[in-house]
Amino acid sequence: MAPRNRPDEKDLLVVYRRLISGEPDAPSDFAELCLDPLIRTLQLRYPALPDPEWARDIATDTLLSFVQEPSRYIPERGPLWSYLILDASRNLQNLIQKEERRWRRLVPLESVDLVASGGNSNVEEEVLDRLAPTLFAGQYDVNQIYEQLRREITDPRDWQVLRLLSEGERRTHAFAEVLGIAHLPADEQRKQVKRVKDRLRIRLKRLGGRQK
Repeated sequence: MAPRNRPDEKDLLVVYRRLISGEPDAPSDFAELCLDPLIRTLQLRYPALPDPEWARDIATDTLLSFVQEPSRYIPERGPLWSYLILDASRNLQNLIQKEERRWRRLVPLESVDLVASGGNSNVEEEVLDRLAPTLFAGQYDVNQIYEQLRREITDPRDWQVLRLLSEGERRTHAFAEVLGIAHLPADEQRKQVKRVKDRLRIRLKRLGGRQK
């Protein structure tokens, strides 16, 4: 039997109500119900994506954002699944436009002597300067934020991954090179890169949450 491209709307609303009521297991159940169908839907709607991981990343980010604020969906305005597809499609279109702008700037940027290896640049400071304002919105002393992030994130490879994320990098092979797994099959690269990215995103969101 072919995989379903959408969850049952009744099942979706049951878990949605659990989200609204604050049940602790509801976010993970909601993600389990929606993630794969949402990925498949995006892949079908956007079959020519430069990197197939874009659909997975956008679907993951869309659902993570939704479970953090489920009350933004108003049932009277239409089916929840349609809402999720619209939200994810909008996010993916924004990513595509962002990547197009980045690639248009690529040629002039390559003429500048940028340090790609990180040997002569402080990767931690570079990442922190990009991420800290977004995470903490200037509410706390920057030095305290830097120290907390450095305590939490100690692996140099994690910092390299975070730098790529902060720069908007989406290509799996770029992360695979940093992680030293470029020799693995493409499917295994995607799995390992996804695990690392998900782990770091969760850690960063938790750090941001602690400061609120």
